[in-house]
Amino acid sequence: MKTMRRALCLILSVLMIAAATFPTANACWGIRKEHSYTISEDLQKEIEKVYSRYNFSVAWGLYDISGNALREVASYRADKSFQSNCTIKAMMLLYICRQMDAGKLSLDTKIRVNRGKLHYNDFGASSGTYTVEYLLQRMIHVSNNCCYEIFLRLIGREKFNAFLKSIGSGTVVESYNYMGNCIVRDRATEWFELYNYCHSGAKHASHAWNLLCKAKYSPIRDGIGRPAAHKSGWHYESGVYGTAGDCAVVQTDNGGCYLMVMFTKNNVRGKYSQALMRELAVALDHVWDEYYGSLPRIRRKTAPF
Repeated sequence: MKTMRRALCLILSVLMIAAATFPTANACWGIRKEHSYTISEDLQKEIEKVYSRYNFSVAWGLYDISGNALREVASYRADKSFQSNCTIKAMMLLYICRQMDAGKLSLDTKIRVNRGKLHYNDFGASSGTYTVEYLLQRMIHVSNNCCYEIFLRLIGREKFNAFLKSIGSGTVVESYNYMGNCIVRDRATEWFELYNYCHSGAKHASHAWNLLCKAKYSPIRDGIGRPAAHKSGWHYESGVYGTAGDCAVVQTDNGGCYLMVMFTKNNVRGKYSQALMRELAVALDHVWDEYYGSLPRIRRKTAPF
């Protein structure tokens, strides 16, 4: 009997040590997730009403970036591939800024541009020599395609793709005349890296952030009616919007900071991409309010905007 009791005590001791050392699956999930959230029925209906007004394919993700991790609040088809369009230019901005931080380029570095060798034709200037600062400003502020292509050819697709992979993204740029496809979750991963860089104190961090805050076009920003750091993109088909996307970091009225990423594709041609994205941004902003209000106070952090 004593031997059996000792054996049982030994087994219990081992199990207690193991439980402390190796958390159960539920415990791991709890630590990683920290706060479970499900969109309320009223807000789900609000989002579905937006869908019903347009004949579009849509994907989106809403992320809490107030803390030290990229925390998904809610998403829809976040792993479905969509045409990336000009949203990729924000990642080019990050790459070039890091190259400048490393001393390999500077804002004053001059790059020779031969318009005749570029696939895109929206440069708006003659062939000549232009500074990195000018090309970055045009690439982000008015989404100039030639400026993006100039940078991509300067650094090479292989290096750019390796950079995207290094930050945990599965996005791959496969040619110089197409900006590729991506999924919402990869673009969110990229933007979280960009956001952290812009608030890192790096030499060119504030320059990158200012460019994103002053970018001209953003359905998300226009929909919610508040300042945002953003980069949108779209593709025309015979004068109408074929595909579109937008990524935006928003400082909210109730505190905290979120990242919103969305992509759309016309199922039937029409000029409604921007209207759809504006309305969807409003609905997802309401989702944020509900989510953030449900957080324990200890989890409510205000991130730098």
